[in-house]
Amino acid sequence: MAGIHSRTGWTTGLLAITVAAGVLAAPSTQAVTGDATANGQFAFTTKLDIGGGQRSCTGTLLNNQWIITAASCFADDPAQPQTLPAGAPKLKATATIGRTDLTGTAGAVRQIVDLVPRQDRDLVLAKLDAPVIGVRPLHPATTAPAQGEALKGAGYGRTKDIWVPGTLHTAAFTATQVNGTSVNIDGTAVCKGDTGAPAFRAVNGNFELAAVASTSWQGGCLGSDETRTGAVATRVDDINAWIRQAVAATLTPWKLQMLTTTSTGLFHSSRDSNGDWSVFGDVQQAAGSIGEVKVTADAAISGKNYVFAIGGDGHVYEGARNPNGTWVKFRDLTAETGALPGLTKIAATSAGSQVSLIALANGRIYHTIQDASGKWLKWGDVTASLGVLGNATQVTTAQTGDELQIGVVADKKAFHAVRHANGTWSAWGELKQLAGTLGPVTGMAFAGIGSDLQVVVTNATGGIQHSTRAANGTWSVFGDLSGVLGQDPVISIDAAAVDGEFQTAVVTADGHIKHTLRHANRQWDAADEPTGIPGTPTTVAITGSWN
Repeated sequence: MAGIHSRTGWTTGLLAITVAAGVLAAPSTQAVTGDATANGQFAFTTKLDIGGGQRSCTGTLLNNQWIITAASCFADDPAQPQTLPAGAPKLKATATIGRTDLTGTAGAVRQIVDLVPRQDRDLVLAKLDAPVIGVRPLHPATTAPAQGEALKGAGYGRTKDIWVPGTLHTAAFTATQVNGTSVNIDGTAVCKGDTGAPAFRAVNGNFELAAVASTSWQGGCLGSDETRTGAVATRVDDINAWIRQAVAATLTPWKLQMLTTTSTGLFHSSRDSNGDWSVFGDVQQAAGSIGEVKVTADAAISGKNYVFAIGGDGHVYEGARNPNGTWVKFRDLTAETGALPGLTKIAATSAGSQVSLIALANGRIYHTIQDASGKWLKWGDVTASLGVLGNATQVTTAQTGDELQIGVVADKKAFHAVRHANGTWSAWGELKQLAGTLGPVTGMAFAGIGSDLQVVVTNATGGIQHSTRAANGTWSVFGDLSGVLGQDPVISIDAAAVDGEFQTAVVTADGHIKHTLRHANRQWDAADEPTGIPGTPTTVAITGSWN
């Protein structure tokens, strides 16, 4: 930005120019100079209408009920964003999310009902009147932009030749100078209506929010004679703790707990009801080392997350994460449950104050229960009651009402059985016969919601399918989830019930964890991915907890 003699004067003077849209003859649906996006791309970008066309800005969906944008969009004097008070916006404000073509009907329209401004920078969090379903949010970065770094942007502001565009446009930026709370960017022009727009980076195939557009010279924008294209964006990488605290008002007591084994160890994260993931923590550092971890399972009672792992010695270990974040150390369960030579897989579920474990060892299926006092029964041989399934490779389990549901993948087929309340077992049933045609099955996961069993299976071609078994024993036809989770081959899958909603997570062959959830209205969320995973994931286990 050589040649700018008064940095303060430039920033203050251009805030009013950048934000104020005025009353337009056409609807206030302005769109950053750059290329129009493909339909649905960068759907986290939000179109803001403030005061029924008095101002037009852009924002970013942070989680299912909060967006982030520039405080100057809402301040009485845009040149003084720090004067914006917290609370309901002074003017009626509408957010259109997930609608890259504003003439369409995709995405959602929400009212903004509360503002939480940041006092040290041009930034505000805006609460929506209802959660947004089906749009993947953009999570904030945790590292600052670097000088010379290439960034992307997207906005609904004016372009070089269109006064009121109806589509989202993209931008290419370069970080030219990194400051304490901001970053100077140059490249594609930032125009009226783009204030608050995201500047983001690609990391391991995903995007993360690096900064939020604040002020610009507007060179190249329609109606401007300015030639300079530089702009200032507000950094977000250093305020993640503040963001979490500010958006806590919409949290429920429910969380998704996640375990993943990676190339570097065993790690834990949780996803709160806003859709935000916690930082991954090293489980063995907190709960004690058990050496190599082959596979894990987890279950929860209230807010306590019970963690089970098969160690390198082939034994089952139990640890737990308390609601306050402290850990109960791992202990070897062999003396209590008995040894299982050839143990390769485990699955866990809870019912009331009890935990059930299902195990696969030397091709046979075993079952045990931990009672409310923490005492374990000896392993019981399920195969002795139900018969042998050849070449078994996976097990899963879930509780539905007073019945324990178990699933086994054997000979690339999916099988299901039920343990009734009186301790008797039903016969094995093949899901291909029960719920429609499946390809060669590679993985399966169960979750119980009330008396219904939710099932997801993966197959050798990379597809993921979902079905439901009702309380009366009838099955729905499997539905394809490739539109949500993609077609990448899956090496691990698990499922959980969280606050009456079905959630599933997979590890793909290229080392990503993908997650989605099915709401009570049967609508699926767009897939999201936790970031900052230490190492390359190999397995995933999830459970829902309430605290």
